[in-house]
Amino acid sequence: MEVKGVAFLARQQMTVQTHGEQAWKDFVAEFKKKEPVFGQPILPVTRIPVDAFLRFNEELLNRFYGGDRNAWWHFGVKSAEYALGQGQLKSMFAPGDFRRFLYFTPGIWKGYFTAGEMEVMPGQGYTDLHILKVPKPHVYFEMSVMGFGFGGLSSLGARDLQYEVIKSFSKGDPDVIYRFNVA
Repeated sequence: MEVKGVAFLARQQMTVQTHGEQAWKDFVAEFKKKEPVFGQPILPVTRIPVDAFLRFNEELLNRFYGGDRNAWWHFGVKSAEYALGQGQLKSMFAPGDFRRFLYFTPGIWKGYFTAGEMEVMPGQGYTDLHILKVPKPHVYFEMSVMGFGFGGLSSLGARDLQYEVIKSFSKGDPDVIYRFNVA
């Protein structure tokens, strides 16, 4: 499994906005000594080995967010807000396009990761997002992707948005299912 460079660039953008460019440069300069792949220019289409990418995210979390894994959820939310507010998805969805947005989310998975799958499973008054067949189950994938779903629904105007965690990597499940109360 590999992670596409666009995920790294998204972390770069958020970290620079929050902590400054010098803090980012210092972090990457130190980290590339441990993981040489980060010493090369990373483009949106660059493929980063999943283990190196996960170590990078763990280190980023420890350095800038006190090890709080909820920061990964926040990354997903902020990515959705950016994509729908001023990024590549801005013109694709109108307020209230909840179901349409959720059906689009498997494309987001494929845009970032080379393995694993994401499915949308509609139900009566809810929609489940299901991450499966991930060769390297890690809570980063769960939190950032489900955070993106939550952030996207919120950005599109979902009110009183709630979700239920049915299955979770953090609980040791082999796949992830989050149930969003969006019909």
